Amino acid sequence: MANINFLDETLNYLGRYGRYQVTCALIIMTVGNWFPAWHLMGIIFTADRPVDYRCTTGLESSGPGGNNSIISKQGIVGTVAPTYGLWSGENATGNSLNLTDDECTVDRTDDPCTEWQYRTQYGETTIVTDLNLVCERSLLPETAQSVFLVGMLVGSLLFGFLSDTFGRKRVLLSACLAHGVCGIVAAFVWNYPGFVTLWFLIGMFSQAYNQVQFVIVMELFPPECRTLMGSLNNMFWGLGVITLTPIAYLLKDWRHMQLAISVPCLVAIPLWFVLDDSVRWLLAKGRQDEALQILNKMARWNRTAPPTGGFVLSQEDEQGVVLDKDRDGETSEVAASQPTEPEEKKSCTYFDVLKSRRLLLNTIVIYFCWFVSMMTYYGASLNSSHLAGNKYANFFFLGLAEIPAFFIIHFAMTWWGRRPSMGLFFLISGLASIVTAFLPKQTDAGADLTVAIVVMAILAKLCITCAFSINLIFCSEIFPTPVRSIGFGIGAVIANIGTVIAPFVLYLGDFASFLPLTIFGGLSLAASVLVPRLARDQGQTPARNCR
Repeated sequence: MANINFLDETLNYLGRYGRYQVTCALIIMTVGNWFPAWHLMGIIFTADRPVDYRCTTGLESSGPGGNNSIISKQGIVGTVAPTYGLWSGENATGNSLNLTDDECTVDRTDDPCTEWQYRTQYGETTIVTDLNLVCERSLLPETAQSVFLVGMLVGSLLFGFLSDTFGRKRVLLSACLAHGVCGIVAAFVWNYPGFVTLWFLIGMFSQAYNQVQFVIVMELFPPECRTLMGSLNNMFWGLGVITLTPIAYLLKDWRHMQLAISVPCLVAIPLWFVLDDSVRWLLAKGRQDEALQILNKMARWNRTAPPTGGFVLSQEDEQGVVLDKDRDGETSEVAASQPTEPEEKKSCTYFDVLKSRRLLLNTIVIYFCWFVSMMTYYGASLNSSHLAGNKYANFFFLGLAEIPAFFIIHFAMTWWGRRPSMGLFFLISGLASIVTAFLPKQTDAGADLTVAIVVMAILAKLCITCAFSINLIFCSEIFPTPVRSIGFGIGAVIANIGTVIAPFVLYLGDFASFLPLTIFGGLSLAASVLVPRLARDQGQTPARNCR
C-alpha cells in the first residue's frame, strides 16, 4: 500500500469514527462539558436567595434560674448550621420576636442587625444564608457570580495560549484537577473573600479545559466529521446542565452539592495515563515520533493495519494553522484546509479590519450578537429560580431545551440559510422573553398561568441557544484568515462581559420584576434588526483578506 502523506488522509484511512477516536471523544466531552456546566449553572442554586429572613440580634430568652440571656447566633441562625424553615413568630420560651419591617436594624434602634433567621422554600442552604449576604451585603451574591464569570474571561484568554504552547492534554487535565481541588476547598470556606477568590479560580480553570476539550475533539477527526462532532460536543454541555438538576435536588446543602460536583474532577489523575495528546499539535511542534506512536496505537484500537511502509507525516501538514478557536473552543474547518498565505499574513492586521467599512460593519454586528446571546443565555439560566413553579423543574426543562437546539439549527440553516435563521431566532427569543416578563402568575379570574410562563421561558432559551450557535458559525467566516484568531479572541472578551453583567441585570428584578427579561428581550430584538446587515450567508467562502 502506498504511503499516506497527509494527516487527514491518515485519519480517514484509520476510520473516520474509529473506536479510538470515539472512545477518547466521549471521555473528553463528558469531562470537559459536564464538570464546567455543573459549576457554572450550579451558581443558580449556590447563590439563591431565601424566601424571607428576620433579624434576631438582641433576641432574649429565659435562661436557667429565670435569668434572661441573649440567644446566641448558633441558636437561631447558626454559624455552622443555620435554622431554616417556617418560623412560628415566637421563640422557645414564648417571648415575642419583636421584629421590625426593616430586618437590617434591631427593633426600636438604629443599631445594625448582625444575626438573622432564614426561611427557604425547599429547606436548602446557600452562600446567602451561610455567609449572611443580606441588607448592605445583598449585592454580594451577584458579585460572586460575576467574579466567577471574570475568571472564565481570564481563562479563555490565558489558557488558549498555554494549550498552544504546552500541549492540549497537559492543559486539559491540569486545569480539570485544579478546578476540582479549588471546588473542594470552597465547600469548607466560611468567609466571603475566601469564597470569591476560590470562585474566581474555579471559573478560570473550568473555562480553560472546557475550551481546550473542544479543540482536542475536533483534532481527533478529519474536517468532514467536525460539523457532527461539534454539534455533539455542544449537546454534551446540555446534558451536563440536565444532570445537575438531580444533584441539586438531592443535595440541598450547597456545601454538599459543591463537594459532589467537584470530587469527580479528580478523575483527571487516572486520565493522565489513559489519554494521549493531540496528533495535530505534536506535528505542529515537530514531535513526529510521538505523533506516529499515537497513530499506531489508534490503528491497533481500530483494528486497522498500518499502511505498508508506515505513516509518513511531516510538520508541514499542520503548519500555519492547526485549528482556529473561539471562547468555547469552536473551530473553523476551512482554516485547516486552506493554503497558507504568507504575504497576506505579513501585511494584514486586525486594524486593517477596522479600516474596511464592510468588515467593520460585520465585526460590530457579530460582536453585538455574541454579547447579547451570551448575556441572554446566562441570564435566562439564572432566572430559572425566579420563575413561577418549582425551581428545580424549571431548571431541568430549560436545560432540556438545549438538546434539540442543535438539531433545529441544522435544518433551519439548510432550509433558510444562516442569516435569516439567526435573525428569526433572535426575534422569537426577544418576544418570548418580553411576554414572560409581563405574564401574571394568575389571571383576574384565578386561572393559573405557571405553565404558560415556563413554556415561554423555555422557548426563549431554546431560540437564544440556536442564535448563539449560528453566530459562532458566522464568526468562522466573517474574519479574514490572517486575523481570525484575534477576531475570535476579542469577540470572546466582549461576549464574556455580557455574562458578567447578566447577574446585575437580574438584580434589577428586586425593584421591578419585569425589568430583567424585558432588557434581555429588548436586546434580542435589537440583534434581530442588525442581523440582516451581515454581508455573508450560507455557502460562501470565508473571508481571506482585509478588503
